[in-house]
Formats: sequence, C-alpha cells, structure tokens
Amino acid sequence: MQLEVVNGLVPSVLATLSPQEMIYCEHGIMLYKDTTVGVGRKSVSGGGLLQGVERVTVGGIPFFLTEFQGPGNVAFSRDGVGEVRVLEVGPNEEIDVREGSLLCAEGTLGYGMHYVHGTHRPGRMVGFWMDRLKGPGKLALHGYGNVISMSLAPREVITCDMGALLYKSSTVEAKTVNLPFGGGLFGKLEAFEVLDLVGPGKVALQSVDPHQPHY
Repeated sequence: MQLEVVNGLVPSVLATLSPQEMIYCEHGIMLYKDTTVGVGRKSVSGGGLLQGVERVTVGGIPFFLTEFQGPGNVAFSRDGVGEVRVLEVGPNEEIDVREGSLLCAEGTLGYGMHYVHGTHRPGRMVGFWMDRLKGPGKLALHGYGNVISMSLAPREVITCDMGALLYKSSTVEAKTVNLPFGGGLFGKLEAFEVLDLVGPGKVALQSVDPHQPHY
C-alpha cells in the first residue's frame, strides 16, 4: 500500500491499494475513490462494548469505521488548514492519535481506544479520547497548523497546551494537571489545565487547537 501526501492549504492523502489490501478511516472524511474500491464498515471493538458506547455517546465518535478494499485509489481529507504526516508503525509498536486527527490506517493495524482523564475540577476539562493503533502498518494523520515532532528520554517531561497533543507513543504518559496562574490562592483558583507528557517515546504537537474558535 502506498500513501502519498497531497500538499495544499487543506492537505489530503492519496492511498493506492493493491487487490485485497484494506484501509480504514473515520466515517465522512473520504474525498474520492475509484469505482473499483469496495466499501464496508469496521466495528470499533477496542476497549470493549461499554467503552465503545461511552466513546460514542460522550465523545461523539462513530461506533463504526469505514473500510476500503483495493484495487484502486482512495483519497482522504479533513476540513482544516495544516499538515499531513505518514507514519510507519513497527510490529507490536503502539501509537496514540488524538481523536479527530486520524486520516486513514492500513488494515494490518490493530485498532483500540485510550482515554486521557481530566482534572475533574468544576467547569473544567473532563478528558479526551485517543485512537490506539498497533503495528505493523502505515497510517496518515492530520495536524492542525504546524506539526512539531520530538523524542523524550525516560522520565523526561514537557508541558503542553491541552489542544496541542497530536500523537504519542503509548509508552509516553499523558497526565492532565492544573497549572497555577501565579502564586497564592487566586493563582490556584485561576489555574488552567495543561498536559504533562512523560517519556520515553515519540511525541508530536500541533500549533493550532482545532476545538478553539479562530478568527
């Protein structure tokens, strides 16, 4: 299977599938396909039925993924300015991708779900879902704005904005914490949520939070 990035203001990825090769994506992000490419659906079974129902009802993520079978070409795109990255995931390697960022994944990649818990403060963030993909196989993802990649050493920590995380190795721990806005009582009351990312593993950040309004 080949994945070709088509750059532009709103980038896309073109997948070229050989006979019987499979690729899957979230429903509704296909741009176009050859008539020879078959379409089916893939159950979101990772994490069990209850977790799947919770993700659908709370996170708004479809219970089924769309699956495509070659031969032929199929293109995928999301409605946002940014970058598309193609990743090669090794055997038994796991990568967590921020919900709403996955463009497509090779059929050989196992699919599951990972939940990052929030700080649970009143009126504050309750957490978010990530797609957990297990190799071997290729995947393409969409980063909003610019994508910044790095590697963290064991126990190395960086702090980032809540909407900045694009993907990480499953070995990287993501912890939501309250960052005080100055000292004293008011500093604690005005604290805002951030993510502490603890290595080892790969991390990629996006410079635009897709969930915030932009003018």
